Amino acid sequence: MLTTSLPRLRGLAATACAALVLSACGGVVDDEGDDNDAAADLPDAELVAPVAGMTCDEGATPTGEPIVVGGSLSLTGPLAPTATLHNAVAGLVTDWVNDCGGLDGRPLEWRVLDDQSTPGTVTSNYERLIGDGVDFVMGPYGGAATLAGAGPVSRAGYAYPTATNGAPDKLIGENHFPAWQIGGGVDDPARMFDAQADAVVAALESSGNPPSTAFFATAKFPTTLSYRGAVVEALEEAGTEITGDLEYDLGTTDFSSIALRIQTADPDLVYVGGLGADITNLYQAFDGIGYEPRSIYVALPAPPAVADLGDKAEGMMISSIYEHHEPLGGSPVAQYFAKSYSEVAEEEGVFPLVETQAAAGLAAWQILLTGILEAGADNAAVIEWLNANEVETVVGTLNFDGYNNYGADINRVAQVQDGTRVLVWPEDVSGAEIDYNP
Repeated sequence: MLTTSLPRLRGLAATACAALVLSACGGVVDDEGDDNDAAADLPDAELVAPVAGMTCDEGATPTGEPIVVGGSLSLTGPLAPTATLHNAVAGLVTDWVNDCGGLDGRPLEWRVLDDQSTPGTVTSNYERLIGDGVDFVMGPYGGAATLAGAGPVSRAGYAYPTATNGAPDKLIGENHFPAWQIGGGVDDPARMFDAQADAVVAALESSGNPPSTAFFATAKFPTTLSYRGAVVEALEEAGTEITGDLEYDLGTTDFSSIALRIQTADPDLVYVGGLGADITNLYQAFDGIGYEPRSIYVALPAPPAVADLGDKAEGMMISSIYEHHEPLGGSPVAQYFAKSYSEVAEEEGVFPLVETQAAAGLAAWQILLTGILEAGADNAAVIEWLNANEVETVVGTLNFDGYNNYGADINRVAQVQDGTRVLVWPEDVSGAEIDYNP
């Protein structure tokens, strides 16, 4: 399926959400509608350039040939609850750049193809986009999709910025520029997930009452499986007993048997290596048997899936690189993005508050835009410049010095407290202390 998103063309995400069997996209607020109220209450913010070094001439009209960025995203299928957020970010950034007068005066254009959450389609989508002559590409959502797109993108010599954490232990190459950096700059691909696991354990230990037992339920997906392996190892080294460790197929909707096994084990911590609406479906299964977990950590949920849980999400821990509060959320760029994204997302029917997925999406675009501004509209020059420099993004300062170009360590842990997602680890970016007492 071909879908072209030009500046000012929106609404794709809402269509994708309507196609889902699950309700995670449609319900972007809790029972009281607090998320929409919070979006409306965001302070107004002045238009500023989205990246350092770019001028913003409000009212100027970009001219000349557009700089076309193509991408493959899961606008339908099990990954759509999250991928549609990245499409909303892409449309917003396109408008943002053009509202500032364009990129070096040229208009920016976003062109997206739906991969239907199928890696094979991702590959053919990038082949098609490159064959059509797009100037640059933006990576897809999901580890398997990132790997599927890497082949045609790399062979064509294109820069490959990605917003998802991808599959960092699977080498892509020097053209890969991830916004969601989890490796901490290590050179050994076998240790790429250690920094993420260490953040989880450190956050739990900071409570003074780390879990004695833990149960793992993980989707069969490259990133989630790698996450799980590193966290199992780190928790065992910290003295936690693993009382269960199972895998389930991507796209599973019936979690009744998994919920029963978790109830039988009744661990201090339930670790869900889940994506999309997995956490919504798991809690439906918990409700069916009358079970409430003592504490729960979920790896990569779609933001609306957490919000839809309402009070049940209280205390839930989530992997994160960004939540919209000080200090990360205090910059003029972050404030303008939060306000603009809330408006765009509500129009498109996707989760209206900026959190780690939306921020990662913006950061990936900031990487690409910075490279173009500094090196020109040439992929080889952009690749060379990015490999030699740092980039300031909404999630922090990124570099590309480690294995697979994962140079920085921005592993963070968020928790739902009083109905709001807030970073609780590490301390230098946290907005609150962890509240953990299983």
